[in-house]
Amino acid sequence: MSLIDKKYDETLANIVGYYEDKIVTDPKATLVLVNQELESQNVRYGNDWTGRGVVMDAVIAATISALEIVRSACENKLGNNNTEKDNG
Repeated sequence: MSLIDKKYDETLANIVGYYEDKIVTDPKATLVLVNQELESQNVRYGNDWTGRGVVMDAVIAATISALEIVRSACENKLGNNNTEKDNG
């Protein structure tokens, strides 16, 4: 596994891990925060006029992937909560 792959995996795991408790305790607020951060990271990924390099590209790509995972988890949690309320 290359250094870039290791950095990608490490970044992804750290970000998903950071949000795990937040997804459970407040998925709605977490979803808002993650959507804002995703927008920012997507802009950042597209702005490479300074030549940040392959490692930083991997970090940003991993951050975007992790935030997508968190967003999906929040949406699933919110969907499950709505289903439970509808059935209860």
